[in-house]
Amino acid sequence: MAKGADYYSYVDLQNETFGGPAQGMKDSPSCPEGPNTPSSVSITTSMDNSVAAQIQNVEVRFQPPLHEQRRAWVLGVLRRESVTSALDVGCGEGILLQHLTHTAPWRAYSPSTPAPAVFERPDLIHIRDVHGLDIMHDDLLYAINITEPPKRAYDWTRFEELNVSIWEGGLQKPNATFKGIDCIVATEVIEHLPEDVLTSFAPTLLGNYAPRLLLLTTPSYDFNVYFSAPGNHKWGYPDPTLRTDRVFRHADHKFEWTVDECDPWGRGGENIRASQAVTFRRHEGDEWATRRATRYAEWASGRVDGGQSHKLLATHHYEAHAAAEKPASREDIIAAIKIAIQTIGAVDITIFELWREESISSACGGWLEVLIDVVDQDTSFVLHKECKDAEEWVVELLGV
Repeated sequence: MAKGADYYSYVDLQNETFGGPAQGMKDSPSCPEGPNTPSSVSITTSMDNSVAAQIQNVEVRFQPPLHEQRRAWVLGVLRRESVTSALDVGCGEGILLQHLTHTAPWRAYSPSTPAPAVFERPDLIHIRDVHGLDIMHDDLLYAINITEPPKRAYDWTRFEELNVSIWEGGLQKPNATFKGIDCIVATEVIEHLPEDVLTSFAPTLLGNYAPRLLLLTTPSYDFNVYFSAPGNHKWGYPDPTLRTDRVFRHADHKFEWTVDECDPWGRGGENIRASQAVTFRRHEGDEWATRRATRYAEWASGRVDGGQSHKLLATHHYEAHAAAEKPASREDIIAAIKIAIQTIGAVDITIFELWREESISSACGGWLEVLIDVVDQDTSFVLHKECKDAEEWVVELLGV
């Protein structure tokens, strides 16, 4: 992958692993996890009486479950990188897409915000366009269902619109809609691809679509030894391609990379974990863009696109509140704050509690900066900023 990434001008790679370290694992059932979330791995052995040979099995449990750790890693990157549009390749039943439909409680700060950025904003996902792509029709029907806007009112007032599109088709078929998308996610996908599709992975996703980021996860073959009891045969499924004598975790896997194969620079080190995660970051600038386009054109020249064109199965639109980006006057915002504080019956109240009042958040146009600026500048209030998190700052109404 590294060479393919370099070929398409994505050489700034960051490798991470998660799923519990293998070193010393059998002596320590609870191990720290990476990169950010606490995790544990427990391993037990038992006799399988259904097998005549009485083969000892090993049960490996991850806490949190490995699929949740992968999803948490993806969501963490989307937050830190302020991703605004994403394509989930191999989206399956749409669980990641469903997470991305949950709105942030306020709008992202922008130069058009009629108030200064007076605090350090927490990392929130402010995404506007989400696409899911898969070849499994039944899974996509489920994805369509769980990403549909709810019939009831939102738990939070939505101040940012969102568009969700569900596509059916293979990744080897180009789709002009995906060109220039901010981020592409491919979790536990690449190892399932047959050779004719795998050869299209980097050229299509990196060369043609040219996202700012590509997030990829894939199993670590080095970890597989921990799925078999010591001294027993390897557990798993023989390599269906017959290219190696390896056994894989899933019958549909066409390969599983070692740490060195996934990252020839060896940045995974000796701390072997169950999943490998790689971030590909686009080089910016006209020269790099031209180089990508040229390389992709060379690769695509004379090729016959495989598979059917992508079929758009469904689109969902989440509307933003009518007051989004339309803040009221400072006088009206101050009046709404005073009414809310007096109605609640408190002398002081946190920014977060005020924001939960739709009359206030809508008066601010969905911008938290506007609320904070108003209470910080108006002499009717004292804003106590002892906490690090601005939403926990306390607003005191004077003269009550």
